[in-house]
Amino acid sequence: MIVSDKVGKRIATLRKIKGLSQEQLAELLHVSAQAVSKWETGKSLPETATLPLLSATLNHSIDSILLPQELVVLSAIYTDGQQELDVTQLVNQFVASDRLSLLPGEHLFPHSWNDGRLKLLLVTYETPDGIYSTFVLKDQPLTIDIHSIGYVSSSDELQIIAAHYGNEQAHRSVAAKMKHYEHFRWTQFTATHELFPSLIDCGGQDYLLLVYLNAEGIHAVSCAEGEQIHYSQDRSHLYQTRSSRDQCIIENIPRLGFGQGQDCSWAGAMTLALTARGVETTYEQVMGYSGACWRVAFEPVWDYSSADALVVYDYSIPACKAYGLSAHRANRLEPQQRTAEKLAILEDIRQGRLPLAINLRVAPEWGVITGYLAEGDVLLCRSYFDDETFSELEADPEFQAHMRISQGYLHVDQWPYRIIRLGDQMEAPSALENLYASLRVKLESMQAETLSNSSSYAIGYKALELWREGLQDHPWYAAADEEAFSRRLSVNHFCMMALADARRCAAYLRDSLPLVHDPQQQAALAAMTEIYGELAALLDKYYKEMSDPAILRTAGAALRASWTGRQREQQAELLAKVASLEHQGDTLAEVVLGLT
Repeated sequence: MIVSDKVGKRIATLRKIKGLSQEQLAELLHVSAQAVSKWETGKSLPETATLPLLSATLNHSIDSILLPQELVVLSAIYTDGQQELDVTQLVNQFVASDRLSLLPGEHLFPHSWNDGRLKLLLVTYETPDGIYSTFVLKDQPLTIDIHSIGYVSSSDELQIIAAHYGNEQAHRSVAAKMKHYEHFRWTQFTATHELFPSLIDCGGQDYLLLVYLNAEGIHAVSCAEGEQIHYSQDRSHLYQTRSSRDQCIIENIPRLGFGQGQDCSWAGAMTLALTARGVETTYEQVMGYSGACWRVAFEPVWDYSSADALVVYDYSIPACKAYGLSAHRANRLEPQQRTAEKLAILEDIRQGRLPLAINLRVAPEWGVITGYLAEGDVLLCRSYFDDETFSELEADPEFQAHMRISQGYLHVDQWPYRIIRLGDQMEAPSALENLYASLRVKLESMQAETLSNSSSYAIGYKALELWREGLQDHPWYAAADEEAFSRRLSVNHFCMMALADARRCAAYLRDSLPLVHDPQQQAALAAMTEIYGELAALLDKYYKEMSDPAILRTAGAALRASWTGRQREQQAELLAKVASLEHQGDTLAEVVLGLT
């Protein structure tokens, strides 16, 4: 006997199991939403002509809809956690006298997959007592009757009810391990033998299979060894991401850029790389510990590269030593060497380590590699030139769609000619040892003239001298064409920015005062602090009053009028003052180091 109330409730239940609204079901059946509402409230029954389409849409037989039994399978999904088959109608045929009994496997589901993953049957069923879910692994018996009480869906966070690691040949339950890992509230995790030890007799690829409940019912998700499973933001769903061999992105790395208090691109990149590893530090500390706060270099042909912290002196070496890190450096690799280096970069990314590199995009400045896509064919990065691209393409929907894929990172456009990969953590020196090391770098870098590996550049006092001479070469400025004049103006502005930024960071000396206890050394360090405070103030004031070449060009201003001979003489005088104060600093540094 057909009872309209029971039929209506069954239609409503099956519709919800399918995740359909009344309006969506009505559209699929070519009827009105009001008609569906009347069915579900028992006010009417579906017309005979509609029943075949209703049966196909809900994946239930007409008899199952019109003559509800006390035990009915609402949903049956055969799955390996990646692919699935809806076998609801087939499984319902095994219900007899309000009892379901079957053995799921290839004899029932011959069109399933042969990929080594564990397979299982997820079942949602209804009895007079309510709606429940259960599951059974392939080739294990399943028996349900009207007294069977399975799992009840919850509207709260998902609940993992089973976990297995291995494959169809051999596997084990890892439910206890998953319960332990849930304590840490991870947002994602990678299936590895460290987290889920493999069985000794397990041949072939291992897989992690998780079965969980949420408000929508029962689900399964699986991933291969080395792949990741993520929680949704509200922790109501699990989903497998592509293999870390295919793509891997280190999230939430801040942007870089000039004019943001980090004008040494190498130190800015180094700061990001350190903080991504969980090292508590600041840009100013990186500049101080490395000795880059003492940097000054100059190329007599007036090149922008003069401002690069590592162009003459490799401050990354004392920096890595100060933070207790080993490092691998790759410079100007031949094409045949790049394949091995790229594989090493991908492995660093998988371990959460940011490689530093120069010339990633636009121009030769330092940045960090933040991830990769397409098995490493696409590298992602943060560089000092990103803001221009973001501003230009802010309203471009295609660009914004790609940013969602790349986690907001831009592509690496060119192979970097210098790469620094930070290695294992070792014991770091004390803060006092790092202070002494920094002061030794100051004396060495300021008093050297050139280094053999970069003979066209001058360093330290020699750099300041050549810079002054270039400023005072008045015949050159009189004869220079507009392009040459404009370039020298821009290089000068860029170098002054770098010098002001460096000496501002030398103020880290103030934090080092409590480390020194010898009265004479402490007095010398205090005097150094005063000198570099004065020096930083002088340079900062002068730099802020300089005309920005980019703004001048945009405004169409006359460049020669904005950089007169008198202004160049004033800057030369400032650089002479810088050299004088630096010499005083050297003398005091020798006292602090006990060299006098």
